[in-house]
Parts: sequence; C-alpha cells; structure tokens
Amino acid sequence: MKKKFPRLENGFPLIILEAGVNHDGNLEKAFKLIDLGVESGADFIKFQTYSANKLAANNSPSYWNLKEEPTTSQIELFSRYDGFTFEDYKSLIDHCEKNKTQFLTTCFDTDWLDLLALYLPFFKIASADITNFVLIKAIAEKGKPILLSTGASSFDEIAAALRLIRLITDAEVCLMHCVLNYPTEFQNANLSRISELKHRFPDTLIGYSDHTRSEFSHIAISLAVQLGATIIEKHFTYDKEQVGNDHYHSFDVDDVKLLYKNFAVTRDMLSFKESSFLNIQGDARTFARRGLYASRHIEKGSVIGLEDLIPLRPTVLDGGFLGSEVDLVVGKISKVAIPQGEPFTSSNLD
Repeated sequence: MKKKFPRLENGFPLIILEAGVNHDGNLEKAFKLIDLGVESGADFIKFQTYSANKLAANNSPSYWNLKEEPTTSQIELFSRYDGFTFEDYKSLIDHCEKNKTQFLTTCFDTDWLDLLALYLPFFKIASADITNFVLIKAIAEKGKPILLSTGASSFDEIAAALRLIRLITDAEVCLMHCVLNYPTEFQNANLSRISELKHRFPDTLIGYSDHTRSEFSHIAISLAVQLGATIIEKHFTYDKEQVGNDHYHSFDVDDVKLLYKNFAVTRDMLSFKESSFLNIQGDARTFARRGLYASRHIEKGSVIGLEDLIPLRPTVLDGGFLGSEVDLVVGKISKVAIPQGEPFTSSNLD
C-alpha cells in the first residue's frame, strides 16, 4: 500500500516545529523544546541529526548571516551540535511518545538514517541535499513518505530528484518550497513559486518551510496555505533572543499558539454553507431590502402604474411585495384607497 502523510481532521495543514539544533548541543534543552512543542499544540517536533565530519569538509565556508551567526566555517558550527548519541535520541523519542507528540529528525547521512529510520513516520531531505543522490536513494529505499525541500533548487534539479525517488518508491512526496537564505527577507519569500510547483509537479503534495523573521512569518505561512501548502515547517526555539544559529528566525511557543488560532479563524472565514450564510443576515434581508410602497395617494379602483410606486425599506413580510416584484404590482387595481407611503400588499390590490 502506498505510504502517505497523515491528514488532520481539523482542516489545518500539518505543522512541523523545526527544533533543529536550537537545543545548542544540550540534551536538557532538547527535552525542553519537546515540552514547549507539546504546550503549543503541535503534532510534530523535528531535530537535525548529523556527524559534522560526514556533513562538511574542513574548508567549508559559511553561507548564513554573519551578523546573526558569526561562525565562518560550517564544520566548526556543526561540530557544536553533533554530540548526541543514539541513546540520547532514543530518550527524546520516548519523551515525545510519552507526551503524545511525534518525533522527527532530518538525517544528513546514511549511518544516522539506518539508526533512526524505524522511529520516523516520514523523512525530510534538506534543500542542500537535493543533489545528494546517495542519501536520496537510501531514504527512498525505506519506503516511507518524503519531504523534499527545494530551496536553492532549479526545477530541473527537483525533477531529477523526483525521478530517482520514483524509480524506487511510490510513497507520497511533498515538495517543500523554501528559500535557502537565513533569514529570508520577506520580499524574497517567493511564495508564488508554490503555485508553480503545483503546476509543474501535480502528482506531489506541496509544503512550505519558512525562514522569514518571525514578525513576518504569520503572513508568509497564511499566504502559503492559501496557495496550497499542506505541510508547514517553521524553526522553533525556547528563546528568540538567544544568539546565533536559528534562534533569531524561529517561532516560540506563543507564536505557535497564535499560528493555530489564526488557522482556526481562517478556516472559519473560508467555510461556506448557504443556509447559515443567509440566516445570519436575516434581519438585513428584511429591514435593509426594499418593498414596494405608494409614491402618492391612490384612490380606490385605480390602475397602478409604474409612477405610483416607490421602492422603500423595509420589505413587508405579511403580503407585501419585494422590490424585484414590480411586475406583480403594475397593472393591478386598488381595492381600497392607499395613502402615500403605505406598502402595496396582496390585501389592498385586486
């Protein structure tokens, strides 16, 4: 059976809180991030798992904002956060299970993939690994759904990675639009690319991994969902004021709670059922719409002409005529005298 991503019954997209390495290499902080993720209501909390010497060469220049993270070497930065053992990760997995949230991690090499694959409901391939066919092949062979991040990727590169995956598995793939630039300035979010990904790759799901600063992220994520993103990933921290790495463009627990609140409001705003739509406007339909009234005093036995009527608010519920029913009034004969300003009704017309 084709392996699929879970679907949420509340109509929300899947939300993945990307704790990444915002634990700062400290296991207790990793537990804290899980606890905060649970408090926020998120279903998934994700880390990043790698061995620095299997990720970057000794000469590996930085590509991030040095004002926020001053380290100029990738391997130097990554070496700060690769100290967790398998037993450490297993304790994090158990903590997630105990607290009824789901553990995820991005495995950046096949050794970690083999150790942790059993515990992951689906896999994430980072943007920078979209041309890492050794890792993509190993992940596809696990047969589980795949998040394929597409930051800094051409459409041809995305198509090539998808072809490799499809040679191996029919499991669901979600292409995650993102911009591999930290932080992403809001004018560079390129959210319209979501629509282009949907058009070019109609057999995949589309998601969005947000790297904008948190003050813009609610807008970016809301727009992404309206454009069709069904899975959302956002960096997550215990303190946005912490220096370095990903803290400065992350959500905290209050941001995530607000995100869910906004989703609920948006869902309700977009919902439609005609009966309830009309019912809540019942008074307006009666009192703000016009009925047909006598524009002047009309004698008994008069033939009503167009000049004898005027559309006025409100409509008259008991036998009155709507503003759209002019043809039902013109040509009728008045049974009684009708004073100016009185409504025409079925009882005063023949």
